[in-house]
Amino acid sequence: MSKNTMLDKHAIAFLKDLAENTRIEIDAIERTIELIETRMSAPQSVEAPYMPDSVAERPVLSPAKWKRGVLTPVETFDPFGKLDRKIAYALTRLETGDRDAILNEIHQAQPDRDKYKLENALAVRLNYLLKNGFIRADKYGRKYQYQLVKAG
Repeated sequence: MSKNTMLDKHAIAFLKDLAENTRIEIDAIERTIELIETRMSAPQSVEAPYMPDSVAERPVLSPAKWKRGVLTPVETFDPFGKLDRKIAYALTRLETGDRDAILNEIHQAQPDRDKYKLENALAVRLNYLLKNGFIRADKYGRKYQYQLVKAG
């Protein structure tokens, strides 16, 4: 069998796979369109749900109602776990650390993950966890030093 024949067979196999995958994607898109059209044709509720006019009207949880203890110390790294658990793992190992230290700890445990995407997700998640009382932070200059909230 010549080299060109082998390349042609590989090209044909690749193109058949591509065509099949494209058909599957098109089917999924068509099902989504049908679902949206069905939802649009369904009768709409007369009464709209309540939406607060301002931030002041939105209910605010008191610190006593926050779910404390969600971020407990984590001793072993789970590459398939949620980012919160990975942050808890990093903070358990570091005890206290800034965003870069936490990023490096997670990236060291999971080097195949895209560091840039992880950095962005980590910044957003740390902000959420801090604002909702799951972690605490002390500001030093322009950086925060994060740590797990002690239970109790």
